[in-house]
Amino acid sequence: MSVLVGLLCGLIVWLVLDPLQSRALGEIFQKELQQQLEQRARDSRHRFQQYLGQWRLTATGLAQNWRLVEYVKSPAWAQDREKPKTYLNRLPDWMAPAPVSLGAVTPSQIVLLDQDLEPREIFHRQDLPFPLERAASRYPGGDGALLTTLWKAPFLLVWAGVAQPVESKAAILMLIIPLDTIFLLDSQQAVADDETVVALLEGDQQRILASSDQTKVTANMLLEQLRSRYLITSQSITDFADWDQNVQFSTFVSRKRVEATAERILSTERRERFLGALAFVGVFSLLFFLVSMRLHRLLNRIASFGRRALGINQPVSEKGNQLLLLEAWIPDFFALVSEAVEQARLRHELQIRESEALKSALLDSSLDSIVTVDCSGMVVETNGTAERTFGYTREQMLGESLGVKLFHPDDRQQFGKLLQRYNQSAELVAASAPLQLRAFDAQGDEMPVETVVMPILLEHTTLFTVYIRDISARRRAEREIESLATFASDNPSPVLRVNRRGVITYANAASAPLLAYWSLEPQQTLPLYWRNLVLETLEEGGVREIELSGDEQIFSLLLAPFSEQEYVHIYGRDITQVRNAEQQSRQHQSELVHVCRVSTMGEMATGLAHELNQPLAAIVNFASGCVRRLQAGIGGEAELVDAMAQITVQAERAGEIIKRLRSLVGKNASEQTLVNLNDLVIEVASFIEYDAAKKGVDVRLALEQGGLPVRVDLVQIEQVLLNLMRNAMDAMQQTEADQRILVLSTSRLNVREVAVMISDTGPGIPPEVMEKLFDPFFSTKQSGMGMGLAISYRIIEDHNGSIRVTSEKGKGTLFSVQLPSNPDLKLPGL
Repeated sequence: MSVLVGLLCGLIVWLVLDPLQSRALGEIFQKELQQQLEQRARDSRHRFQQYLGQWRLTATGLAQNWRLVEYVKSPAWAQDREKPKTYLNRLPDWMAPAPVSLGAVTPSQIVLLDQDLEPREIFHRQDLPFPLERAASRYPGGDGALLTTLWKAPFLLVWAGVAQPVESKAAILMLIIPLDTIFLLDSQQAVADDETVVALLEGDQQRILASSDQTKVTANMLLEQLRSRYLITSQSITDFADWDQNVQFSTFVSRKRVEATAERILSTERRERFLGALAFVGVFSLLFFLVSMRLHRLLNRIASFGRRALGINQPVSEKGNQLLLLEAWIPDFFALVSEAVEQARLRHELQIRESEALKSALLDSSLDSIVTVDCSGMVVETNGTAERTFGYTREQMLGESLGVKLFHPDDRQQFGKLLQRYNQSAELVAASAPLQLRAFDAQGDEMPVETVVMPILLEHTTLFTVYIRDISARRRAEREIESLATFASDNPSPVLRVNRRGVITYANAASAPLLAYWSLEPQQTLPLYWRNLVLETLEEGGVREIELSGDEQIFSLLLAPFSEQEYVHIYGRDITQVRNAEQQSRQHQSELVHVCRVSTMGEMATGLAHELNQPLAAIVNFASGCVRRLQAGIGGEAELVDAMAQITVQAERAGEIIKRLRSLVGKNASEQTLVNLNDLVIEVASFIEYDAAKKGVDVRLALEQGGLPVRVDLVQIEQVLLNLMRNAMDAMQQTEADQRILVLSTSRLNVREVAVMISDTGPGIPPEVMEKLFDPFFSTKQSGMGMGLAISYRIIEDHNGSIRVTSEKGKGTLFSVQLPSNPDLKLPGL
């Protein structure tokens, strides 16, 4: 019977507890599952953020590459351009030999921006349209990165400033990386599995921007469409604060997989509980059986004892038997109660000791010195901080007057009055106001302290807790803040603060020239143009630099926004001397180029006179023939008209020669015009025709078919070619007369480059001379100034071109002048 009762009780317990335990286990599993999903999402987001940081480091490394730094320092970068230079599937010279990449991800565009955020050079792998202006406009004003959407697609924009001299134009490297499937997979490395998908989510519209698996989670899908299939966890990018819109990083885990795992765990747990319940029921039934048998024997013995002692034949009632059982259990119960009371007392004493130790530790670890004194100011107790601060041990301070031991003689009376006030008024129970005094440590060094007194009201007396804080560091910080407050006013450069409405709220003394330029005083409003600049700076949130030219001074103004306070700081820098020096340098260079042209024309005077003499002699001959015919009365009108036409042609030829001479010798401003490179070479060849014949040089032309359009300063390029041709003829004077050949050729190197080659059959250039060939004031001629090649090199650099030299001893030298050529340029007549 007892076994059946045990089985029945076990079954009832199982039926009651199984649903409850299943429900509780399911809740625990769901809670644990949620924590695991959140942890996985945080790990995925952390790897994504680390990957973004690697791109920032990659951009910084590329910006510090020596090729790019040297390129930005070169005059080619400083030269203004009408259109940016584009590289399609061809690495620029300023980029490292290997393409920029992280894993399988490469930028779609690499852009060099100037200080106006205008693209100067663009490298891209596919010739596809892209809103570069919108991307450049997101520039934050310094090194950094930004995740944004362009054309409804997410991109990573990374900026890094290129290291450069102060005087050169600014250069900013911008990497544009699409946030696509490859990017997201690469950011997760080898951690991702087939059942987990990471994606970028547009937070406002709950729309997918990009995912690591487009076959499962496609772009532009709404989040609600995926909730039935995935458990979704979305988090913001906390460590990457350069978002410009509400974009979240989401992790998708297959709901089927999670439910299958949950069902498998619950089934396993239910089976284990069932086996445990069977074992429990068995043990319980056995125990119940044994206890029942024991009680049965005990009751039989009690009944037998009752029959023998009381003389009754029936056992005592069941109630009476229970009292007898209680009577036997009560002594044990009181013994257990006494033992429990003793254990409680011991635990209470232990808690008191631990509490005292904790309070002592808290006092010793306090940043403030805490000293307890009696009504007369004698030290009763002190903490470890006071010992460390003042250098006295606890034994040295106990029983001593606190005012005499620590405080300055001039401040002891003030401290004594504070204690006296508390002693005279029993109603004062709150802490005193902080009192700043002077104190001395054991070495006699003075320190400022802040003192607070708190009364401790005991039954028969009153003690005082004195909190003493060393404020030496705070005093130093206050003095530092005071000195910083005068930094702007003492600054020799203009410093102004302007609010959103354009009102000048602050201007230091050095800002007087700017205020005079605007005809304003502090607390007045800027002109409309400058107010608009202030508003644009606040709205864009980026630093901008503007140059202002006054009557006597030129300032560079840096506008730095503080969006939270809604004001802009204007920092000025006087660059008058810098601009004057730049203007003077350009003027000196122009004068030097002009001197070299005049010198060259002087050296060619004989040839030019011969060339000019030819049309003049023809004019004289035709005019004399006409006079003779008219005097003799012979010759028809047609013959005279033809002779007059020849005189006109030769006069125009002489005029054209003089015009060319004036353009070469004249001191004109630099102006670039569209010319045919072949025509330019032919014209320069005509200048050296007389000298070439005189020196026995055979001049040969090998020109490219069709036109080679270039936009150049005609006079300067003619000067370069003329200088190279004359150098070649001079070099061939050491060669046999029948071997002196000067070849002038042109060719198109690629879509955007053309070249002029000048080759001679001279003795060649020694290697030691080749190293110094373009150095100023270096010449191998006894009468040379050494400036011809140096100036030619600078002129070609100013045209964004280059000069290259190859020479072989005994065979001759080849100079190649390479110039940019826009294929969109069209020559008249071609």
